[in-house]
Amino acid sequence: MARVQYTLLDDARPLPSSPLSLLTGLSCDKADGRWLLNDRTAISIRAARPDDTAMLQILVRGLSLKSRHLRFFHAIRELLPDLLAQFTRADPTQEMSLLALIQQDGQQMPVAMAQYVSAPYPERCDFAVVVADMWQRHGIGIRPLRNLICIASAAGLEMIEGDVLDENEPIRQLMKDMGFTLAPHPDGPYLMKAFKPLAPPAWKCYAWAALLSRGRVGGKSFSDHCVN
Repeated sequence: MARVQYTLLDDARPLPSSPLSLLTGLSCDKADGRWLLNDRTAISIRAARPDDTAMLQILVRGLSLKSRHLRFFHAIRELLPDLLAQFTRADPTQEMSLLALIQQDGQQMPVAMAQYVSAPYPERCDFAVVVADMWQRHGIGIRPLRNLICIASAAGLEMIEGDVLDENEPIRQLMKDMGFTLAPHPDGPYLMKAFKPLAPPAWKCYAWAALLSRGRVGGKSFSDHCVN
């Protein structure tokens, strides 16, 4: 996998003593992390929102047949309503999705997505990550996955794991680079099980990642507090 140098535009910051004070008046679009690729393309990461359904469909519909197969294990054309609802909910004890976005013609466009679903909380969560074809091998997938691990760990989850097709060498290498263990899968030799015990990560976590991990604050979810 290509090694990519990152320039942070919005590095990790300590959280204030009250998470509610950070949430008040917060724009969802500002609750993100930003960095530059070597070609100076700016990429931001934020939690998926209920109004992102069209954006998620654009990402999935734009994937090649091979990328759809590697992510979903079959060549789906688009996300069904139940998956769209799941991918746009932000409840760190149950499910969380992060989007990597670029600016294109004045609009945000998704280039990667990572998510986990607890199964069950707090014992473990299942994760998955996908990167748009033209943005693969730029080192993009690692950043949303790192922040996903930050959220899951701070939310109290004990283990993150996922199924990886044996033929998916880039993801297998990414798992090794991130300290996951790869083991044979009980469903057959075409699958591998990637897993990692969740402890405080060795990398920096954005302040918003720790904030999201606290789930419902003041009786409201993160998205409820955002000002759109």
